[in-house]
Amino acid sequence: MERGTPCFWTCPAPALEKTLIKKKSQTDALRAGLQRLRERGLAVDAPSSALVGPLRSYFGEGEADLAIVFLLGRIPDPASLEALNVLEAAATDKEIKKEIRRSFFKLAQKGLIPPKPAVAGAELKRPILGSSPEIEGYLSSVDGAGGRLVWLARPHAGGVQLLQGMVNDREGLLRAGAPVVRRKELRRMAQEIKEKHGVTMISIPWEYGDQILWEGFEKAKSLGRSGVEDFSSLRSAFTSAKPGAAPHPVYGRLDPGGVRSGAWRELSRRLLDLPEFRPWILDEDWIMPYTNEIQHAQESRLVLNELQKEERVAGIVRDAAREIFSGERGKIYQRRMEDMALYLAETGRKEEGRLALALALAIGEGEVGGLGALDISFLTGLVQKSLAFYLSQAKAKAAEESSLIVKP
Repeated sequence: MERGTPCFWTCPAPALEKTLIKKKSQTDALRAGLQRLRERGLAVDAPSSALVGPLRSYFGEGEADLAIVFLLGRIPDPASLEALNVLEAAATDKEIKKEIRRSFFKLAQKGLIPPKPAVAGAELKRPILGSSPEIEGYLSSVDGAGGRLVWLARPHAGGVQLLQGMVNDREGLLRAGAPVVRRKELRRMAQEIKEKHGVTMISIPWEYGDQILWEGFEKAKSLGRSGVEDFSSLRSAFTSAKPGAAPHPVYGRLDPGGVRSGAWRELSRRLLDLPEFRPWILDEDWIMPYTNEIQHAQESRLVLNELQKEERVAGIVRDAAREIFSGERGKIYQRRMEDMALYLAETGRKEEGRLALALALAIGEGEVGGLGALDISFLTGLVQKSLAFYLSQAKAKAAEESSLIVKP
């Protein structure tokens, strides 16, 4: 073969066929991904800088990843360069990595130079569960009562120094401890929590974990709660500085820019079907006034037809959703949904995480005021579920009390 002769002139026919099939497969995958993004309402046929955030947030779901990287290479914006740099660090698929390099090349032709590769031999930070020289933070999902388990962990001569606390967002720090455990034991603890309770301890910035614990401690003190007096001394092994104000880490994990596009209000109800949300019931003192209203409506001597009854119940649900998810209670639920958005994203459910973040933003911006809450199916669904739960409890209690009455 002469030097410079293209390979496909002399390659055996099977090799040529294999190459052509591979290229066709990549083209088909690219077309399918572009179509998938179109269905989500993204303007893929006229990519602009406004598309970078949504594209970056959708990466990792599989089907559209190749198309996302392809489109980023067509948007001459420093944000595209930054997004590709982040995606390159997260990508594991060989074809995706190749497409990222092609997109870097396209942007370089437009004057946007890709970042230099990391210095050879540099190592990524690894969680303490796999041995790390730094403080690490871990967080559970939020339970039905608003509780979270928080871990801070740092290397210790005997293994790992662990600061653990259970924090309720209404009652504050419920309990805390700081045992020294071996790394193997810490991994076993995390595995046991997952097997027994279906809860994964996700990795979080330790500063955020410290902030949750500190705020919980301050709230417990303000409520006069005993049993957590030694928290400050336990925490001093990790830090003595007061936590600074910082954005919730979910905003560095998910782009908030595009989460409230499309039919997220209707789709948000699907969160109630997830295992982590099934135990969620609104606090009794929050929902009880509306439960009483429904009971009074049912016991009313006024003759109401079925349509009138439904309208009255719908009005009670509307009032509950508008009033519960606003003010101080709204702030509590905003944080719950931010934590759950991060938890879902870190446990491989990015789309559900986006729905949870959309809810957090809507609550935080007061979007549930007026009739707005009725448009958000998660909120109305949670109210209806809670009303049904407490009404069922009241009915069971009444039946039990009735059965204890001795009839003459």
